[in-house]
Amino acid sequence: MGEFLFYLLKSGCFLIIFYLLFKLLMSGTTFFRFNRIVLLAGILGCAFLPLIEFTTVEETLFTIPLRTIQEALGDERNMVFPDGVNWTMQKDENGSGRTVNWCPVIFGYIYFLGALFTLCWLSVSLFRMFQLIKTGERYQCGKYRLVVVSQPVSSFCWGKYIVVSASDYSRQINEILLHETMHLCYRHTLDLWLMQFFLVFYWFNPVIWLLKRELQEMHEFEADNGVLNTGIDAKKYQLLLVKKAVGTRLYSMANGFNHSKLKKRITMMLKERTNRWARLKLLLVVPIMGGAIYAFAQPEVKRTLTPIVEEVAQKQQEDNYWELMNYFSNEEDAYRNRMKGKKGFFFHHNGLFINKENRLLFNGDYPELKDLQGIIEEQLYNSWKEHKKFTEVLVYQFDRSANESTMRDVFQSVKGAYTNIRTRIALESSNDNKAYLDSVFPILVRQAGPPKNYKKQVGAPKNNNKKETTEVISKATVTLHESPDGIKKELKDFTLEDLRKEIMAVKTTSKDSDGITIGLKVTKDCAIGVVEDIKQVLRECNALKVNYWIQ
Repeated sequence: MGEFLFYLLKSGCFLIIFYLLFKLLMSGTTFFRFNRIVLLAGILGCAFLPLIEFTTVEETLFTIPLRTIQEALGDERNMVFPDGVNWTMQKDENGSGRTVNWCPVIFGYIYFLGALFTLCWLSVSLFRMFQLIKTGERYQCGKYRLVVVSQPVSSFCWGKYIVVSASDYSRQINEILLHETMHLCYRHTLDLWLMQFFLVFYWFNPVIWLLKRELQEMHEFEADNGVLNTGIDAKKYQLLLVKKAVGTRLYSMANGFNHSKLKKRITMMLKERTNRWARLKLLLVVPIMGGAIYAFAQPEVKRTLTPIVEEVAQKQQEDNYWELMNYFSNEEDAYRNRMKGKKGFFFHHNGLFINKENRLLFNGDYPELKDLQGIIEEQLYNSWKEHKKFTEVLVYQFDRSANESTMRDVFQSVKGAYTNIRTRIALESSNDNKAYLDSVFPILVRQAGPPKNYKKQVGAPKNNNKKETTEVISKATVTLHESPDGIKKELKDFTLEDLRKEIMAVKTTSKDSDGITIGLKVTKDCAIGVVEDIKQVLRECNALKVNYWIQ
């Protein structure tokens, strides 16, 4: 619904511009048939132009306001409130768990009610007209049918029928019949059928009603011109118009003899023919409408999806577990800084769990590692489309026995999924600015705290901290580098306590305590719990201003 309302807004703006240009350039000219075609073609063009997506190299003056309006007209959204580290979605106070963006809903109902009312009004007018035709006396008049009615109505025509009052018929006013015949010859009824459709579709836009009036005036001018071209005396015909100036009009859908303003019709009859080169004024419409199209154009995203994905994939091959963790940590820190002091924002949690057998659980499903990136991408993207103003968060938890290699592959998939989602959003919004993407879809990947009933698994014996620090680690190697002398010490088959003592010893004896670098290398099957224990020791050392790096 939101997209449809935004389309109506854009096409409505095009209609306003077109109407003003037509009044400025073509109103008052004697190109009756040409103006009639221009009016119909212009309305059709204004209806179809918004359906074509135009892009620009950079943002225009109207890009941000239009994007704001488009987002305000977004469809209804599901909104989910988090519960700490609990991955289950909770419902709102009413128990529905759904909040609706009422703006497009309300405007949508108003639009369809207005369209329905306009359709009923036009249908009643059409019904009354055919009821009148049905009650009159019919005579064959060439290929048309003349209907004589007893009611004192102003003559009109519709389809193949010409309707006149009994008083006009008794006077045998040939000019009236000739005028209505001209309407039928020029097929003005088809124009009115098309205009009725646009009246229902754009009922809320006053310009469409003004354009309908312009079209009917062109019909009258063209019919009057056709009558005069048959040789009818112009003064006699104009006098007849004055006599018939007062009449009853009941049917807004039909072409009537007294349908247009009398003064305009007589003025057009007396006016000299406009120079045919004046039609070239219409060329001014091209640059002005082009400017309007440019104003509604979206900025072009210079990069395509495939190169971005390939670039990310190549970079991911260089990322190890530590670099990925640092990446997600830095993104979350940046988000917290952006949101500092702000209120009224909520999160939608997505749960990812890795067990000791390296099996995956994501939002209730058990995906294979090779399918994880695509599943995360689709679920988070679809959830974002529904929750829009909410922040998508991926909360992960892992068994301590899960190995580092699997964790690295898992988080490479997570990073790739986030990158692809942001790329899709950039292409849809025509805005690949990082600040914009951070605002609409930040990268939030955080570790869940241990559940209340959490029990430590293999590699972390419960309630035995002493054993944790004295257990020999055989699947990791730590190297200590000291500058500027370049002294290097390598630790294998060490305990956490040994690691801590060695780092402190190097720091104590080092000439430059800030120049100590720690290198860590682990085997593919190393339990992630062991990596986390080493990571904790390195954090403590980092607090002592000791730097470290990862191989």
